[in-house]
Amino acid sequence: MAHFVRLNVLDPGHDDLVNKTNRQYNPQLINLDMVVNVEQSHIHSLIFTKNSTMHPIRVKESLDEILKLSAL
Repeated sequence: MAHFVRLNVLDPGHDDLVNKTNRQYNPQLINLDMVVNVEQSHIHSLIFTKNSTMHPIRVKESLDEILKLSAL
């Protein structure tokens, strides 16, 4: 059975010049069974999955928050 966590994913339109200071996040379910690696950047946590190793998923939660959510 898949193990899902609810995380706030950076909106795909984040590269717009108008929205650089106003980041929008969308709640999404992330399947932890597909996660290969999670890294902390300056602003986001980067989630690398089996399907997106070149383009990570950027989420608002810190590494510690993701770890706590995964234990539930």
